[in-house]
Amino acid sequence: CQVEKLKIKLLEKLLKNLVRLSYALLIAVLAANLWHYNQPTVIYLIVLFPLVMFAPGVWVDNQRTLIWMGFVLLLYFAGAVFGVSKPKPSILDYAELILTVTLFCSAMLYTRTRQLNTDS
Repeated sequence: CQVEKLKIKLLEKLLKNLVRLSYALLIAVLAANLWHYNQPTVIYLIVLFPLVMFAPGVWVDNQRTLIWMGFVLLLYFAGAVFGVSKPKPSILDYAELILTVTLFCSAMLYTRTRQLNTDS
């Protein structure tokens, strides 16, 4: 039983770090992608603001924030799929799609492992 609890703790720590890393990288890739397509500053605000709103909750480790971020990430996923389906997608479009999926999956798995850890 102790070994299982230790495994869950290690998995929780790994997922927590993966959420933070993929969150920061997604914001950086989104900004780089906007810069690559020479978008005006207003578009930066429109695209990045919904995701940046979740920064305090991601760093403080708030489960409710991660769950709500999952809903918002679905919009970013749709945009990333649209970007990849263009005639000549850039590497940033692929990176945006991969990071969106990674962040969504790691955030949901992290909240679930935290729930399991607090239940037992």
